[in-house]
Amino acid sequence: PRRQQRHRRRRRRTRRRALHRHTRSASEGAYTAAQNSSSAHAACVTKAFASCIVAVFSFSVCGVHLHLCRRNMVALFLTAMHVAGWHIHNVRIPAAREQRFSQQARMCAGAGLLFAACADGTRQTLPGAGAPIAFGAVEPPPSGWFDDKTLGSFVIRRFTDEMVGDRWMMWYSARPSDFDDTVVPIATGCVGFAQSKDGISWDRLVGDERGGAVLGPNAEDWWWFDTTHVGVGDVHVMSSAVVQNSLGLYWMFYFGGDGNEVSLSESAPPTVGANMRIGLALSNDGVHWGRVEGEHSSGAVLEPQQGQTFIGWPQVVQVENTPSKWHMYYHALDEASGKFSIGLATSTNCVEWQHQPYCLTANGPAEQEGNEGGQQASAVPGFMSGGVSARCVVPNPKAGGWVMFFEAQDGARVHAIGMATSTDGVSWSVRDAPVFETASDPDAWDGKAVSRPWLVPMDDGSARLYYVGRSQDGTQAIGMACSNGDDWSSFTRHEVA
Repeated sequence: PRRQQRHRRRRRRTRRRALHRHTRSASEGAYTAAQNSSSAHAACVTKAFASCIVAVFSFSVCGVHLHLCRRNMVALFLTAMHVAGWHIHNVRIPAAREQRFSQQARMCAGAGLLFAACADGTRQTLPGAGAPIAFGAVEPPPSGWFDDKTLGSFVIRRFTDEMVGDRWMMWYSARPSDFDDTVVPIATGCVGFAQSKDGISWDRLVGDERGGAVLGPNAEDWWWFDTTHVGVGDVHVMSSAVVQNSLGLYWMFYFGGDGNEVSLSESAPPTVGANMRIGLALSNDGVHWGRVEGEHSSGAVLEPQQGQTFIGWPQVVQVENTPSKWHMYYHALDEASGKFSIGLATSTNCVEWQHQPYCLTANGPAEQEGNEGGQQASAVPGFMSGGVSARCVVPNPKAGGWVMFFEAQDGARVHAIGMATSTDGVSWSVRDAPVFETASDPDAWDGKAVSRPWLVPMDDGSARLYYVGRSQDGTQAIGMACSNGDDWSSFTRHEVA
């Protein structure tokens, strides 16, 4: 009997050791499968589930009861689902994030909406420069991602490869919910990055800055212009006479504000970060950025000139190749009129810029030097009488020259997107009516305002108009509308499947 008891105890110890060993092996297998898979989340879960099945078989060989195997399999499977970024319905969400989830869920019902604020969920990273395939599953920081509150300006670039296909890249401005509320209340703060295969479904990638951003306020140089908030204006892949690289670098033209207080009007109280300027940053992968110190003492490449409270939201366009000539379009708050106007600066190397007269104001196309009598070219459309601001300039495929899509507001501060054409990028002719307006339903996600237009021409002659929409509660997100064929003056909101 004693010999039999010792034998039974020895068998039980052997089973427990085998159970511990195979449980640990299966858990590590599930975790490794979920972490190392660069495919969709479903593939991660499939691999993890396969590891669980192997564990069940191993346990049964050891003589462990089946109900123990089921319990361990469910635990392993839920772990794999969590690592892969899948949300289980019985996982409790903190109250603050739960409220943000409900706001985002309400926004998701509406034509045109593509990209909204997001507080939770895992995100991927890029392995290195020039590698478009993201991997991993990075959990959000305790306070949530940097873009959990609202979104602002953005840049979308489409790169085509015959072997790989399209790669769409988006840099966007966003403000987190825990951002300093004394900073000027606009949708800036940090810059994030996302990529897509079709320009419709986007995957957010993680950067090294605050909350997963790729560019945040400058915390190292206290005297710089961008110590409190930043926003993206434009991104190019290129080399120049000043900065040369055989493969090209990512050039980000961005804007930001410092800790000084500035009044935006005579009746408004001073606001931190309102004296915005334009800067430059470089990157070899679009994710990790280094600032370039401009010729101004603040580190900016372009500062406001006399009569401008701030300048921001730059877009850079190459108008001549030989010799190289670039236009920077931006908008400024004009102190004389108290309204936004679209300004122009020129450069030959994209680092040193010279101010030029406004090219578009609330009074219509600005008068250029050499015109007689100071008369405007045409009557001012009513939809832009309150000011003009963010814009996107692209080549005109039909008539040659350039076409501009710009944000405008009327006297009642109703926002719309207008269109103008030019032969030289300096003198502009404005279309009488807007080409895109707020949603007819005031409760829609873009029922309050449409702004920040960005046009992407397509291969068939049509175009996609990406824009920022604002709801009645002030929340902003990014949406898309498609032109009616090659008619770029008429757009229909994209219906998201």
